[in-house]
Order: sequence, then C-alpha cells, then structure tokens
Amino acid sequence: MSAQNLKNHKKFYPLHHFIFYPVSLILLCVSLFQIFININHNSSFVMIWSAIAAVVVLMIVLSFMLRQHYALGLQDRIIINEFKFRYFTLAGTRLENSNYHFSDSQVFALRFSEDEDLLELMNKTIENDWSSSQIKQNIKNWKADNKRI
Repeated sequence: MSAQNLKNHKKFYPLHHFIFYPVSLILLCVSLFQIFININHNSSFVMIWSAIAAVVVLMIVLSFMLRQHYALGLQDRIIINEFKFRYFTLAGTRLENSNYHFSDSQVFALRFSEDEDLLELMNKTIENDWSSSQIKQNIKNWKADNKRI
C-alpha cells in the first residue's frame, strides 16, 4: 500500500461507486430517454418510465444516505474524541479550554498532521482561520488515516 497523502487520501467503496451507482445512473438515463421519446406518442409508456425513473432516483438517494449516515456520524465522533485526547497528550491541557473553537472540518483536517507539527499547525489555523482544505495543504508530514469509512 502506498503512503497516504493529500492526493490519494480519498477512499472508494467499489460495490457502490463502481457497480451500483453506475448501473443505477444508466437505468435512470434509459428511463429519461424513454420518457423523452414517448412523450407525444404513448402516455402509458411515459407514466411507466416516469415511475421507474422516480424509483431509481429514490434508490440512489436512499442507498447513499443509509450507507454513509450512521457510519460517518460515528466516525466523526470518534475522530473528534481521538483528536481531543491527542491534543491533551501533546499540550497538557484540554482542547475545550482553548479560546478558539475549531470547527469539526478543521479538526478532521488537522488529524492528518504528525504530532511534531500539530501544535504549530493549530496555531497557524487560529491565526489565519484556515479552512480544512487550507489546513491539509499546509501539512508538512502527512499522518495516514487508513481506517476511514
């Protein structure tokens, strides 16, 4: 496995990203095409293909939401708690005692920084109010998170 960095840190779930979603999108396109070509000729075909298109859209939306909702919510809570503990270990004080309130997205980006760079990166984030993408771009030593969902 190659070392994780800014360019390769995104993760895909092959069954969803490369099979289910493409097949669903193809079915949706076929449905919309059938609606378009039958719009003036056969209203029963239009109704059937409209129903199929609606069901496909519903399946896509629900599968995406259900697949990620619970896992990502739990992962977010774990990352925040791990980050608070990591900060306490490095700084000797609680993150909640800081005058600056880090957003969740900032915490999620800061977690990719190695311990020796973390406090400096946090100070720069406070000074410049960096977004998560700016934080990631300023990480000197990338700390891989290979257990993401």
